[in-house]
Amino acid sequence: MALTTNQRAPIPPAHHDPAPTPICYGHRGARGHAPENTLLAFDLAFDLGADGIECDAQLSADGRLVIIHDGTVNRTTNARGAVRDLRFDALRQLDAGRGQRIPTLDETLALVGARGGLLNLELKAESDAEALAVAAAVAARLAALPADDPLRERIIASSFSLPAVEDIKQRLPWLRIGALYGGRAWTRQAMIERALALGAEAIHPHPRILTPETVSEAHAVGLRVNVWTANRWATIHQLITWEVDGVFSDFPERVIIARRLRESAEEWAATPGE
Repeated sequence: MALTTNQRAPIPPAHHDPAPTPICYGHRGARGHAPENTLLAFDLAFDLGADGIECDAQLSADGRLVIIHDGTVNRTTNARGAVRDLRFDALRQLDAGRGQRIPTLDETLALVGARGGLLNLELKAESDAEALAVAAAVAARLAALPADDPLRERIIASSFSLPAVEDIKQRLPWLRIGALYGGRAWTRQAMIERALALGAEAIHPHPRILTPETVSEAHAVGLRVNVWTANRWATIHQLITWEVDGVFSDFPERVIIARRLRESAEEWAATPGE
């Protein structure tokens, strides 16, 4: 596929105006400080200055959308079992840490809306077939958002299951989508071409497969570059230097601090000497 150049669409403002660069997403909330994918972690991420949060949506056995990363509850709760095999009422009884419960998508949307931030909603599943089911359920829920709800412009859906990303975009043409990439088998050209074919707004690569050339080429064809997951100071500084558009971090305050240091250095450099 030949790459075509198009103008980059503006990033919708979050609770900062204008939107800073790079956008800071709290990865599973402020995962480095609170139980991941809980309302506590989401609130804390915003308290630490994050522009948005990233979280993971799955389906319970009875078809309810819940926010949890793994295919099982083993690692993040006080129980064991596959998410897809547990009914919502059973999932809701589990302790996700510090007395937190596994949140619903509705609760998460309400929190993000109240905080005026951005939401990266990852469609999680163990297979493409399951991811397509999640995509259909998420699309049905987001379709119920009023046309004038500002939250519609602040949500981006992403997934490693690119068929699921394609499906939700077809169901909701207004929804912003991102293509997630993690394996080294993804070349720069392949990532960009696949994202363009999907109608994606952005590529979401892991730092280990990202290069400054990828950032430049993605920008040249109108794609943003949102990077997961950067926790080391050196990595965060490097990504900012490469002018990525978004950074996901378990420690969102590190991105905020690094971003502000870069802004301060640029302001200092631009100040005329006495």
